[in-house]
Amino acid sequence: MKKTLVAIASLAALGAMSTSALAQSSSSIYGNLDQTLVQTSQGGKSATNSGSNNNSSSYWGITSTEDMGGGLKASFDLRSEITLMTGQAASTSTSATNNGQTSTAAITQNTITQAGDKPAFFNRGAFVKLASDNFGAVTIGRQGDAWWIAQGQVNTTTGASGGFGNLTAMQTNTTNTNLIGGSNPTILANYMGSATGAGANVNPAFYPVSEAFMGGFRFDTPVIAGFQASYQIGVPKVSYNDAGSANNGYAWALGYDGMGASIRVAETARNDYSGAKVWTQDLIGGTFTMGQWKLALSTNKSKFSGSAATAGVDGSTATGLGVFYTMSSALTLNVAYGELKDDVKSANTFKQTSLNAVYKLSPRSSIYGGIFNGVNAGTMKQTPIYAGNSTDTLGATVNAYTVGIKHTF
Repeated sequence: MKKTLVAIASLAALGAMSTSALAQSSSSIYGNLDQTLVQTSQGGKSATNSGSNNNSSSYWGITSTEDMGGGLKASFDLRSEITLMTGQAASTSTSATNNGQTSTAAITQNTITQAGDKPAFFNRGAFVKLASDNFGAVTIGRQGDAWWIAQGQVNTTTGASGGFGNLTAMQTNTTNTNLIGGSNPTILANYMGSATGAGANVNPAFYPVSEAFMGGFRFDTPVIAGFQASYQIGVPKVSYNDAGSANNGYAWALGYDGMGASIRVAETARNDYSGAKVWTQDLIGGTFTMGQWKLALSTNKSKFSGSAATAGVDGSTATGLGVFYTMSSALTLNVAYGELKDDVKSANTFKQTSLNAVYKLSPRSSIYGGIFNGVNAGTMKQTPIYAGNSTDTLGATVNAYTVGIKHTF
């Protein structure tokens, strides 16, 4: 009997060892902590602020990957934004839902918050993924919009402020779109609702009120000769009474990396509660690196149509140019220019210029600084500082200075 038990135990141990050898698993806690001191001035007035996402987003996350052999891997990722000055997890701008709100009322971030809604803790990512070296990857859950990821890969500055990403953020945040493109801000707020009037029916593709994230399904092809394609779609409608693809969204991206070039073409779109496409972003951009120099040039077209447009088809165009010079393994300098133009009202423009420097203290820690200038015209009141306060005066010129520290783990 004892010999039988020993044999069974030995077989179980060998089985566990065999399974462990075939499926190697690794888990880790990771993060990015970035705090910026910002000094801005406009119209003879000045302000001093500090933000956790003026340069890059601050967050922490948990991830795990299981290597099942044969080029097949399963993983998950949970990521939460952090506001360092308050210790707040997530943020109201990227995590509020609209539970109980309807499509017939102008839904704003303020009314959403007052309605007692629950912010999403892992607001910057909550997904599972299955990837194959030969067949590509499928990702399910809350994840970065494919277009949004692509535009970040062709940014024109060392950080978010003063760069192409700052302009696209203005184009995709509904608190700004009523200032540019002649869009209908009420419709842009209402598109989060449902034709049945039940806020709970809202597609997760629309959380939050921007186009940085999408709740749904994504497929990425393998990399073939430097090329890779991605397609993403929001979770399908959940109400039988909603028309067509009401409250849904999709995104796709095509990229090429090779011979010093990195090129991205991408699009993302959203439908309103009637099933009509009302909001699209179309990106073309790229970078080219030669030795110590890198050049970045990108453009993005934001277009509103149907119920979201005030006159036919409205929108805006963002264009950015950046030059990077790596002086040493530690120091990188960058100069950039960008312009945001209202395609409906030509008098409305915003132009920004910046000079940035990043110094690596170690592979994980950096200090940085920048000088920024933003010139508004017409009814524009934008700022060159990413996630910074808009100006108090329409058409104002904004000057800004930043210093900060960034640490990854």
